[in-house]
Amino acid sequence: MRTLIALALLALVPLHTRADTIDLGTHGALNLAVPKGWKATTSTQADVGLTIQLTPPDSVNAQGLITLVYVPKGEVTSKGDVDEKVLLAGDNYVDQSLEKKKTLRSFNMGNGAYGSYCFFTDALLVGHAPAKGNFKAVASGIVWFNADLSAVVSLLTDDEKGPDFAAMLSAVSSARLVSK
Repeated sequence: MRTLIALALLALVPLHTRADTIDLGTHGALNLAVPKGWKATTSTQADVGLTIQLTPPDSVNAQGLITLVYVPKGEVTSKGDVDEKVLLAGDNYVDQSLEKKKTLRSFNMGNGAYGSYCFFTDALLVGHAPAKGNFKAVASGIVWFNADLSAVVSLLTDDEKGPDFAAMLSAVSSARLVSK
C-alpha cells in the first residue's frame, strides 16, 4: 500500500523544470518542456530542419531525438498520412521485437498538432541487465505541427513503464509551435 501511495505522490511531482524556446527562423519557434535534470541540445540539419537531443543525467540510460523537418511547400499531410508513415517506419523494428506487431499510440499533443508512435522492445535484450548506451526499447514516431513543420521522434529507453520514458514522452507532448 505504501508503494502505491508513493507512486501516486510521485505522479504529482512535475517532470519539467524549464521550457526551452528553440528559434526556427522563418518557421517560428518551438517551446519544449525539458525534463528535470536533462539537457536539450540542438544541431542544424542543412536546410532540412534541426535535431533536438534530449540527454538525461549520467545515471539514466535513455536518449530522445526529435528531428524537426521543414515541410516542402504544397506537401499535404493528414493524420492518416502520419499514422501510415509511423507504421511503415515500424517495419524496421517489428521482426526483432518482443511485440512482433505494430501498435499505434498517440502523443498527447496540443495546439492542433498530432503525433503517433509505435513502441518496440528488443527481444534479444529482454532479461539482460541494462548497459549504458545500449537500449532495450525504442519508440519511433512522427509529429505533425502544421503544414510547415513536422518531426521524426526516436525515444530510446530500457523500460516503457520507467520514469525516463515517461519524461521523454511528456517532453515530446509538451512541444508547441509558436509565432515569434
